[in-house]
Amino acid sequence: MSSTTVPTPPMLSGGLPVLGHALEMLRDRDGLFKRGHAAHGDLFAIKLGPLNTLVVTGAEYNRIFYTETDKALNMQEGYAFLKEAIGEVLFTASKEDYYNQRPVLQEVFKRERMVGYIEAMNLEVQRWLDSLGQYGEIDVTQEMLRLTQQVAGRSFIGKDYEQELGPNFWEWYQAISASLDPVLPPTLPLPKFWRRDQSKKKIAEVLNKVIQKRRENPGRYNDLISTLLTTPLKDGSILPDASIVIMFMGLIFAGHETTAGQAAWLIALLLQHPDYLKLVKAEISREVEPNKPIDASVLSRLEHIYWAVDETTRFRPSADTQIRTVEAPITVGPYQIPAGWRVMVSGATSHFMPDVFTNPERFDPLRYSPERSEGKNPFAIIGFGGGIHKCTGMNFAKNEMAVISALFFQQFEAELVSSDIRVVAGAGANHPSAVRVRYHRKTAIESLKTAESKAEGCPHPQPQTTSEG
Repeated sequence: MSSTTVPTPPMLSGGLPVLGHALEMLRDRDGLFKRGHAAHGDLFAIKLGPLNTLVVTGAEYNRIFYTETDKALNMQEGYAFLKEAIGEVLFTASKEDYYNQRPVLQEVFKRERMVGYIEAMNLEVQRWLDSLGQYGEIDVTQEMLRLTQQVAGRSFIGKDYEQELGPNFWEWYQAISASLDPVLPPTLPLPKFWRRDQSKKKIAEVLNKVIQKRRENPGRYNDLISTLLTTPLKDGSILPDASIVIMFMGLIFAGHETTAGQAAWLIALLLQHPDYLKLVKAEISREVEPNKPIDASVLSRLEHIYWAVDETTRFRPSADTQIRTVEAPITVGPYQIPAGWRVMVSGATSHFMPDVFTNPERFDPLRYSPERSEGKNPFAIIGFGGGIHKCTGMNFAKNEMAVISALFFQQFEAELVSSDIRVVAGAGANHPSAVRVRYHRKTAIESLKTAESKAEGCPHPQPQTTSEG
């Protein structure tokens, strides 16, 4: 090698012939990334089949990953399996189409619309809580999957979403979700891909009827579909019906699958850390009035809950990695990355750097308190992406998790039954294994004590060290 030659990153050992590290990636992604980081530091390479892939760790290199997206790095090629599942929209569309669609995304999630979304969250979360009865045992992982579907339905379609979407909508949607496969070509004649394509057709039929109703009664609706029908794209055009169907599917995928796993982890982690849960319950008793919905003003005062939401994103991210394709050679650190390579960010390593996060293997929401302010760099945590491609629905997801946890712990006492909760890695979004929770509804006496404590002005709890995870 000449002195002017820039090397490529070191290749991690252990790759198999032909497959490279693909099997290890599927079996234990976190373990693979941690092994690579321990051997080579913040930059190392793996082989996924024939593809050389750079894995990066840390805010400095994460920033390059996000800021070079749509420049030297291409986002769409690595998500071909998602494009086949939901269509060319959002991050699966070409970069020209993505930027053309951004005004619609910004309209969907603008601050004024969040008021209605928060109202929908309150209604659906309370309906779920009312269905639990006085006591029982549930799998929170499965409950959050259904609840986030209901919140998405009411938020994006309106109060009649169950009638308009029909009884089979989420069953069809699940067939699409189950088809996601980043390894196999997505057009193979396999049963799961056949079910995916049939389900897409059925969902399109349902949504086209919803679109037609909005067209016939433009003044009656103010939901996602009517917004997509009336909001101009960057070039001044309006989305055609087929693209509205795909956009709806993309927003449902981005907003419901990831939130379901994060919400389940949030409840599990709070129950595993009773010291911090005491802070959360005290905050709820101070700020959340019984029998009243939680509005944006209340949410703004739930700092302990939002710190827990942020720590859950760090500690157990639903989106623990993202991928790009190198279109033009790019320098990352001391290495030259050739065109055709892939680049991946890694939550398994970036989120657990001891020089950024104190005791990173501990669930510790107080690290985000003003006194500590850890992880301030916007590229330190990759759970919601970064840069211009940071998840547009991030605030929607955080608010939903806050409403769920606040109302649940306001109205119920709960005990974690599951002793071994694991990360279940999926092609779409990670989620926890079964989170069995035993619960009972708070009695009138308990509610009265809460009200009296609030009336007396419960003092703000002092930050304290949380228990070990």
